[in-house]
Amino acid sequence: MARNYYHHSAMNSKSGVTTPKVDLLQESVLWKCIILAALTYMVWSDKLSIVLDFNPPVSQEKTIIQGSEKVKASLFTQQDRPSRPERKSAVYSGLVLPSKAKGLGVFVMDPGFAERNAIDPAVRTAAISQCRDYVARFAPVAVAEMQKFGIPASIILAQGLLESNAGSSNLAQNTNNHFGIKCFSNRCKKGHCINFADESHKDFFVRYENVWSSYRSHSKFLKNSRRYSHLFKLASTDYRGWANGLAKAGYATDKNYAEKLLALIQNLHLYKYDNQ
Repeated sequence: MARNYYHHSAMNSKSGVTTPKVDLLQESVLWKCIILAALTYMVWSDKLSIVLDFNPPVSQEKTIIQGSEKVKASLFTQQDRPSRPERKSAVYSGLVLPSKAKGLGVFVMDPGFAERNAIDPAVRTAAISQCRDYVARFAPVAVAEMQKFGIPASIILAQGLLESNAGSSNLAQNTNNHFGIKCFSNRCKKGHCINFADESHKDFFVRYENVWSSYRSHSKFLKNSRRYSHLFKLASTDYRGWANGLAKAGYATDKNYAEKLLALIQNLHLYKYDNQ
């Protein structure tokens, strides 16, 4: 027999008194009260807004290691993205080079160089692409040299890119010399070195059979020179210390040498190779 909540009653076995059961309408009202109370609690405790995603992600900051530097990185509690698209800043960061600066790397070191000097954007794009191709090609070599000698891979790549103009300089093309290593020997064999300027031995550069030999020669040159011995006390992730140390030790005559290396490392994210 079907149960009728409006007219059904039950007998109390002890007292013999007949008591009506709670009808369906009363149960409905009771459940509504319970649900309303629960919703009120959730709103009050701010849990409903989290469930329905009323609020944008809450940005938090955490200090992480990037190369040798501690930087602030933004984290988000709900999603790993901001609640609204980021606006691109019109202010360029990094090294600001003079208009007479040359080389493919200038567009990497100084992101605003092309715009300031009215250079075709296609030229800038092609130059940056060639720099990235250079990094992709020689990153494994730089990492191998870092693991053997302790020189940061980022420093090796930045120096190679800068000294060889991303592998396109005459020195790099004709001698496989990517680091401007000079020859000061008076007894070198025929074909060992080449001169591009005058008859002074100060302008003779070593000729290598392949680029790998140039990278290995660069590592040995730094490792075996007293001038750079103090740099090997630094961590292989301290690219800033290495860049400043190379400049102070006189690796190049360019007074902005350290800043150029750092700009290449930071703008091309070369520091990521230092952790391999």
